[in-house]
Amino acid sequence: MSKKGTWSYDWSWTQPYVAMNEFYINDSKEQKIQDELALLDSIDEKVQNQLTYPEAQCIIADIMMKRKPNND
Repeated sequence: MSKKGTWSYDWSWTQPYVAMNEFYINDSKEQKIQDELALLDSIDEKVQNQLTYPEAQCIIADIMMKRKPNND
């Protein structure tokens, strides 16, 4: 205890080795941007290579059925 009856403490922290910390991997921002753009391009290519879009076709078919007049 200090002279005035209050507690005090002291602490320190040591930076971990850079090689062990994934946040300090030496990747440049430009490389990360290029990786993201390459990922987006691959996703776009997969979408373009799809022959059909089953979920969209189902939704459109449901809408078209609701619009048809009943000829009962």
